[in-house]
Amino acid sequence: MKTRYPALIGLLLAATGASAATISFHDVSNPDPNSGGIGYEWYVTLGGVDAAVTPNIGGSHIGAWSWEDQGLFEPGDPTRGWTHTSQWVAVTLTEASRFTVTLARNANIPNGAGFRPTDNLFPSFTLWSGWDNDDIPQAIADAYGLDAADGENHDYNNRGNIDWAEDLSFIGLVDNNSASSATYTVDLAAGNYTIVLGSNAPSLTNPPRQGFQASFTTTAVPEPSSALLAILAAGLLGIRRLR
Repeated sequence: MKTRYPALIGLLLAATGASAATISFHDVSNPDPNSGGIGYEWYVTLGGVDAAVTPNIGGSHIGAWSWEDQGLFEPGDPTRGWTHTSQWVAVTLTEASRFTVTLARNANIPNGAGFRPTDNLFPSFTLWSGWDNDDIPQAIADAYGLDAADGENHDYNNRGNIDWAEDLSFIGLVDNNSASSATYTVDLAAGNYTIVLGSNAPSLTNPPRQGFQASFTTTAVPEPSSALLAILAAGLLGIRRLR
């Protein structure tokens, strides 16, 4: 089952003239172009030295405890987040890159005559390789009492692989319950990746949806330094002499 946000579309090009970066927002009026599996709210493409940022539109909001709700699991059990109050990002890297994602509070997200609150946003997120655009595996759907064609379960494992999204492979996460922003950097090969954006506020109250901004940047993967190459060469030479 897919829940969408109010009809708004954001399309940005990164600031540099040579940039190939794109970012698009998808909701009920502009559906996810891939109809199965996870309902992605955002599609981001980056290549080389690039950057993209979510715009200040009404759809840029997430639940205060969307990334982790302590009421969804018992102590010692796998932790869970809410699928439909988080937002899902489908990322494409056109070449190997050092990839950085930053999620932060954003008080400029419109909400009727005012703006979204941010005081209960503690940005947290998870990164996987791959996209999930197909049905839930039948055995998993049966175990959850779902229709495989629903594509999603109502909650997800925020710290590892997701059983109902079998095409994703866990890479890393940021678990944050105190700061107003969070950043994660990792070297990645060219390909498709999934990020879930959420918040890890204490799930003791029920604050309204929180305004956010997410930025995505890529730079070249650093080449080994000349000093490191010299050390490696000396090591290989030493091994050969020992032989």
